[in-house]
Amino acid sequence: MDSPTTTVSTPKPKQPLVARLGFFVLGGVGSSALNKTILAGTQHFLGWPVAAGFALSAGSTAIIFFLWSYFINFRTSLVWKNCIGRYAICFLLALLMTYLIGVCGLKKFGSRGLTGYAVILIVQSFTGGIKFLLYHFWVFPYADGPAPKEPATAAS
Repeated sequence: MDSPTTTVSTPKPKQPLVARLGFFVLGGVGSSALNKTILAGTQHFLGWPVAAGFALSAGSTAIIFFLWSYFINFRTSLVWKNCIGRYAICFLLALLMTYLIGVCGLKKFGSRGLTGYAVILIVQSFTGGIKFLLYHFWVFPYADGPAPKEPATAAS
């Protein structure tokens, strides 16, 4: 009789700071472009004011790039439940800062064309820098997760 085999999953390694920063910048550029596209769509097609359009675009972008940060950029060997509280605090704080600063900037400098994109890019760069530090050192800080369990040996 063959003994049952147990699959041992190896934990994902924490990425080096340079790799995390590179993925974070890439995600930030994509995030800003997506944010501006959604904002422009809400204004052009739906006729929404800046505050409502930016709320939808910032919220949508934040949710999409949550997946980017959790599964690509800040992957860890920890299970979701170990990071959820810290992530929720950081996520909501960054979203609130982005929204408040972004709406003020868009109302002051305009939301159309390259000016609107520049405002969003600057705001997201500022809040993104804060979010990056919080993610790297507080939300997903661990290089090693729990030690993998040894496979059970079959008694003869």
